[in-house]
Amino acid sequence: MSTLDDLRREIDGIDEALHDLLMRRVEIGKRVAEAKGGNRGPYFRPGREAQIIRRLVARNESYLNVPTLIRFWREILSANLNMQTHVHAAVFMAEGAEKVYDLARDHCGISASIECMSDAQQVLDAVASGAATLGVLPGFPMTVARWWPLLLSDRSEGTAPRIIARLPFCETGPEDGVNGFTGDAFIVAAQEPEGSGEDRTLFAVPADHAVEGVIVDEAGGFKLVEQAGFLEAPLGLERHMGGREGEVPYYRIGAYAVPVHAG
Repeated sequence: MSTLDDLRREIDGIDEALHDLLMRRVEIGKRVAEAKGGNRGPYFRPGREAQIIRRLVARNESYLNVPTLIRFWREILSANLNMQTHVHAAVFMAEGAEKVYDLARDHCGISASIECMSDAQQVLDAVASGAATLGVLPGFPMTVARWWPLLLSDRSEGTAPRIIARLPFCETGPEDGVNGFTGDAFIVAAQEPEGSGEDRTLFAVPADHAVEGVIVDEAGGFKLVEQAGFLEAPLGLERHMGGREGEVPYYRIGAYAVPVHAG
């Protein structure tokens, strides 16, 4: 039977093995960054990260609970990303949605810098100009901080911010927040989203057009519609941005990987 000292020596050995593996992982990440050369963007790989975490959650059979497992890997993934570029997150915490800062910190990791801004427009401007590498905004529906209509722009503009992820990636259930905040947030970045194999896409569609999916919110003559899948165009509508007769203008404002559930 193992003594207490034996067990502690075994834990010390595991710690050293984990440290060796982490150092090896960081070294490989550095080589990946070097292999990309001068053209390293887009830096964010939300689809790839979602696949990594889902795979780990699926094989998790120990007493290690899922939120803790995901927290470990978020820090590892963020440390790897911060080796390629310094992550500077612009965050808008509307009244009642102060938790958005914690969600941003959990996702971006201890190596990132976080700057709080007074409204959503400032966040989106910082992302579009490159002053921030990403933005974190409160989730829907939160009408006092309604920001999704600010994303209604043609993707041909190149730097137009788009939703690329939803936080937290580990869901534990909705919260009773203030002003409609339910405990979630969205990440926006000046790049297109990335499919993960299990996604939802968000479209802004004219309010007077019937469309499939879940109507999340409505404002300014458009309704925010969420459809299952990683889609280029909303189901049931033709893609069009130029106003030709018989077609329907819409905006694909982003997509996100479906979160995992802790339960």
